[in-house]
Amino acid sequence: MEPGRPRIRPPAVAGSFYPAAPGVLRAAVEELLAAAEPPAPAAPPPKAVIAPHAGYVYSGPVAAVAFRALAARRLPPRKV
Repeated sequence: MEPGRPRIRPPAVAGSFYPAAPGVLRAAVEELLAAAEPPAPAAPPPKAVIAPHAGYVYSGPVAAVAFRALAARRLPPRKV
């Protein structure tokens, strides 16, 4: 590993619980986010998000609702 470069863990289950090909994965995530119900206009932004990660076919729609609510914020989250 190069000094100053973040260590990134290689995907362990790519192709099993989510698509292995980056373009296919990107399209799947975009589709899930587009299908997620947006937050109500008057809803306050979330203070915290707990999103499932069991595999996109199982938990993708629920996770997409959580992340779409975050995307509706005016400012990005301060902590992840």
